[in-house]
Amino acid sequence: MSPIDRIMTRFARDEDGAVAVIVALVLTMLLGFVAFGVDIGALYRERASLQATSDLTAMSAMGDPTAATARAQIALGANGRDAATLTDLQPGRFLRNPAIAPEQRFTPLPAGSPGINAIAVTLTDDAPLYFAQIFTDEQQVSLTGRALATRTGAASFSLTSHIARLDGLDLNRGIMRRFGTTQGLTQGNMNDLAAAEVRIGDLVLGIDSSNPNPAAILDGTATDVAVVSALRDLVPRPGWGALSPVVNSASDAPFDMTQLISSAETDLGLTLVDFLNQIEMPALDVLRGLVGSGQTRIDPIVTSDIEVPGLTAISARIVAGEPPAQSGWIAIGEAGTQLHRAAARLTTDISLSAGTLGLIGTGVSASEIKLPLMVELAGSTATLDDISCTGTDPDTVIARFRTSHTPLHPGNGTSVAALYLGTLPAGTSDSTTINPASLDYADLLDLTIRVAVPLLPDIVVSGITVQARSNVTVGQSQVGSIAFTRADLAAGRTTASYGSGQVTRTAIADLLSPDNLELRVKPGDAGLVSGLVAPVLDTVMAALPGQILTALTDPLDGIVDGIIAPTGLQLGAGELALTGHHCELIRLVQ
Repeated sequence: MSPIDRIMTRFARDEDGAVAVIVALVLTMLLGFVAFGVDIGALYRERASLQATSDLTAMSAMGDPTAATARAQIALGANGRDAATLTDLQPGRFLRNPAIAPEQRFTPLPAGSPGINAIAVTLTDDAPLYFAQIFTDEQQVSLTGRALATRTGAASFSLTSHIARLDGLDLNRGIMRRFGTTQGLTQGNMNDLAAAEVRIGDLVLGIDSSNPNPAAILDGTATDVAVVSALRDLVPRPGWGALSPVVNSASDAPFDMTQLISSAETDLGLTLVDFLNQIEMPALDVLRGLVGSGQTRIDPIVTSDIEVPGLTAISARIVAGEPPAQSGWIAIGEAGTQLHRAAARLTTDISLSAGTLGLIGTGVSASEIKLPLMVELAGSTATLDDISCTGTDPDTVIARFRTSHTPLHPGNGTSVAALYLGTLPAGTSDSTTINPASLDYADLLDLTIRVAVPLLPDIVVSGITVQARSNVTVGQSQVGSIAFTRADLAAGRTTASYGSGQVTRTAIADLLSPDNLELRVKPGDAGLVSGLVAPVLDTVMAALPGQILTALTDPLDGIVDGIIAPTGLQLGAGELALTGHHCELIRLVQ
């Protein structure tokens, strides 16, 4: 073997320095992994920072959606980001509703649209590369952060326009009428139920908890037995026992839940239920609301306390018209939510002694005076115009409402009430407005005329019936505005009147005025009037309008006021109560 061959063989067999070679090769790989580790860690850190900034930006923008972009840019600056980082800001509507697929719960909306309760933001920024630049020509990587923040604001409110709160006697009548029970509530029962506070959200869940969207029941139907049973389950003893007879006799016939609780947007789902749970009401008020839903009759009205000179008999009743849509006991919702009250009608039959008119004429006497009087009240509407969850100043308006009256029959124009003296055609429904053109004459009084004839017996004609009819309108419907501030809410000033009560002496005087009051002799009695009797009757009919106005205005005004005062009826007036101002905390959602 030659020397060269020996050298090469020895070199091939020599393992000295082999580890150094391996280490050199592996070290290159390790340095690559370290580079990737450093860069990946840095990217994770930058992405987390960008996501945190995205969250803060979305929440800041949601603080005032009307200035979302400006607030977002301020948040970016405060977190060390350039304004250009904000690549998209999208207002929209988010529904926290388990019945809706998560990817479908957010709907983009144009800025300024009604119903915006969420802001989605997208931030894009560049993160630098360090060691990874060895393996790529790029020196930075683009990162994206997305966030969706939501807050829903709503108000709950009630509307009283015609009939005041049911007292104990009327409540028991309503219970017996609606539930068919012969057993009412004792005063002790009422006290127990008045002391038991119930969360309305729990009541709704107790009525039906089977729907994936628990608020959906408000769009559906319920039964009296389901509502009263749910109410009983929430009431501690001894109030629990007071409701048992009602539960046992309650009907399982369905009724629309909007008659009890009106809501404009049940798709809000859990948000709406959370808001309902912020409303606590005495169990007695819930029962009143249920009894008062649907068509309401108070028949008869107690009139025994009315003392007016000449009054001999009186009967009266109130009938509320067919409830319009969204006419629940309370309403809850965002801007645009409405609550309606149906028209109502007071019907009275009044009898006065003949002496109330005084002397009608020589030789003329009258029977008892009969006055069939009807008072019709326009329905009313309250609309939540604006709800605010921003601002901390005590004078900040947190809820603003628009109030108005729904028209009576077109024949009455835009009046808020109408008074009628006369009769309506047979079969006229209590739940429809009165057409003034359909008003007919009613028997007012019977006359007996005695004419003295020299040397002959007196001529006596009796049973001449005088008929009358009249109708007048009261007031004009006007759109009003009611606003509640943070100071009002803090101080408990959450009720406000609207309109102006117009059951006045002027309305009665207008009804009896000769300009409006029509008198005639009953057509069937025309044959009784002839000869010497006719001039006497003509004189009486000419003088009677003035006598009626002078003699009957005060008694009739006193009687009407005596009927209206205890029932709470008001023409052209009502009361709006803010039962809750609901604002979610701003939250991040997926």
